[in-house]
Amino acid sequence: MHVTHFLTPALEDYLEVIYHLSEENGRAKISDIARRMDIAKPSVTQAITALRNEGMVYQERYGPVYLTAKGEKKAREVWHRHQVIRQFLREVLQVNPATADRDACLMEHSISAETFSRMEKWLQLPEEAPEKKHPVEKALLPLSELLPGQKARLVKIVGTESWLRQRLLEMGLVPGVKLELERVAPLGDPIEIGLKGFHLSLRREEASMLLVKVLEREIN
Repeated sequence: MHVTHFLTPALEDYLEVIYHLSEENGRAKISDIARRMDIAKPSVTQAITALRNEGMVYQERYGPVYLTAKGEKKAREVWHRHQVIRQFLREVLQVNPATADRDACLMEHSISAETFSRMEKWLQLPEEAPEKKHPVEKALLPLSELLPGQKARLVKIVGTESWLRQRLLEMGLVPGVKLELERVAPLGDPIEIGLKGFHLSLRREEASMLLVKVLEREIN
């Protein structure tokens, strides 16, 4: 019975390249593999021999290389890991595309099943899921949810209306400023706040755009 050994990262890279060349051209020639990986042909031939011994590829003498069903399954697994890791690095950590692709190429071979599973599940969550909020944002509240007398520090202005954001900034509502909710009209609109000795009146819609961190006590 043939025993499959652990594939080295280098052999997994070969499988990926063979997989992509097969998708593009229907086959993978030794010369194409060498060119794609920037590796000398003799080294490619050695790697193909190792993959053939593992039942991952087959090749007629001097002919192109083809993935076996087993080899294609493994190649798809490696490529899937690469895609998920790259997407996580791009979307969550804001890594630039070239670096994310390069790092994914390294991480795809050594990442644990648990870590990969958590990455994959996180990416599958809807954008509004609480888990996708930054840890800092979980501690924030819209200004509109504060009670009269509560003091807070403005952390972030949310929303897509640029003109409204600009209006709030012009009113002195910039991240880092301290403010106090003074009064809420009986119907919830408007909301009056104190800011640097001034009194401002905001529509509830505007107040909901201001994410604040409540201060336990006044900080001078």
